[in-house]
Amino acid sequence: MGSFATVFVSEGRGGVVLKQIQDPCKDAVAMLMKEHDDLLILNSVCGGSSQFFQLPRAHGSYTDYYSFAQEVGIQRTEDMGLPPHALYVMQRIWPVSHWLATSIRDFFLPQPFRDQPPPQLLARLYLGNGTSRQGSRFVNTENFPLSANRIERLGLPADKIAAGMGQMLASINFKAGRDGRDIEFVLCGHPENPLSKVPFYECINFNQMRPHGGSAIVIVSSMVSNDPYYPRPWSPQWQAFADAYLATAAEANESPLAHDVLQKPLVLLAVSVPSIDQNFIRQLMVGSRQAHMETRDATVERFFHNNYWFREKIEEETV
Repeated sequence: MGSFATVFVSEGRGGVVLKQIQDPCKDAVAMLMKEHDDLLILNSVCGGSSQFFQLPRAHGSYTDYYSFAQEVGIQRTEDMGLPPHALYVMQRIWPVSHWLATSIRDFFLPQPFRDQPPPQLLARLYLGNGTSRQGSRFVNTENFPLSANRIERLGLPADKIAAGMGQMLASINFKAGRDGRDIEFVLCGHPENPLSKVPFYECINFNQMRPHGGSAIVIVSSMVSNDPYYPRPWSPQWQAFADAYLATAAEANESPLAHDVLQKPLVLLAVSVPSIDQNFIRQLMVGSRQAHMETRDATVERFFHNNYWFREKIEEETV
């Protein structure tokens, strides 16, 4: 459940879910309909087996529950008991396989969890976090965070995941013309065989996407305000992400804008901190992990701490 909508699993129709708004105001209805229509567009231009990250399929939107029930033939005696609000039907996102959930429990969850069955969970792929702090008593088992080092410890292909993010984000940016704001990249179960041990990767959550109008600033703003899914310019996975982003942009004849996007975080850094040494910028551009260690400017320190895009760099070097 989120603040905007609730997702319901329909018994007897396990392959699909219903996403229904919580507040039936006109703005919420319009937002839900837009999300469904955007997902249809993504299905048509960004889907396909060539994508590393798959997209859930949209299966129809309805302005109220009764329209949905009538179209699919749900009788009153079979009524699901949902509110009469607007909804749409989409492909279900399954929890990660039992095998992977067991590994996540054994590797990363506190001791009390290890005596319990592995939780059903989605795992958020946070390549923008190099490390994860251990020992917290508070664990979100529904959306479990996998940092880069956790991804590698599970034996998952961090470089391919990074390239897949670049491929999907560029598809959304340049084939669908959307900024990709607030999208999520998750490890989940296979939709056709949820019991499969093979890891499955999906891109989800499209209700905040907007057209970017050809603006690199708009695209970068959506990237840096999102959770830390994307690798940072100094991380080992950045090159794989950038190469796939540029290659996919070239397919849509958008290479100049894509190059501008990938340089924009560094440009923003230079503009925000006029005193920064330009050699530091160049080191970041080539992925130097020592760049910050060689820069002790207090203004730079404040910039890193106050900007989420760069915060992980400070954290990993001060822990």
